[in-house]
Amino acid sequence: MITLTKKDELRKIALSKRAEFSKEKSVLIVQKILNSSEFKNAKNIALYYPINHEIDLTGLLQIKDKNFYLPRCVDNNIEFAKFCALESLKKGKFNILEPTSEKINPQILDIIYIPALMANKRCFRLGYGKGFYDRFFKNNQINARKLIVVANELINDNFIEDEFDYKCDGIISA
Repeated sequence: MITLTKKDELRKIALSKRAEFSKEKSVLIVQKILNSSEFKNAKNIALYYPINHEIDLTGLLQIKDKNFYLPRCVDNNIEFAKFCALESLKKGKFNILEPTSEKINPQILDIIYIPALMANKRCFRLGYGKGFYDRFFKNNQINARKLIVVANELINDNFIEDEFDYKCDGIISA
């Protein structure tokens, strides 16, 4: 099992590395998503609003025949709400733009694209350390396909998940 100190060190490395390539990777990953059968067949899709050089998937929000949902922080948890327009987003708890619409039942989601600082090949992600997504998945029966979004350079088997980490269904990277 890895110590928190080690994960904290990896977070610092990932934050500095991804600033170097996040824009190019965002374009490639959005194109990869658009070409995937999973995305083409999905109707209700959860994304995230990018911060700190995360892979930016907001270009997908322009697609008209899909319903998009974004997370928002409520206390120490996240919930998802429908994305209506960029103008309707408000800064939330961590200064991240969040939807103001009513929360949804997460059972309606077909795909959830999840941000990460790093991921390992076993489909576990390294986030900022607050456990929002891990708690969300453990506390809800989520049938949606859960995909970690991360640059190839940040897929790293040098970290080992712990008992609090949630295993996702796959990784989308470039």
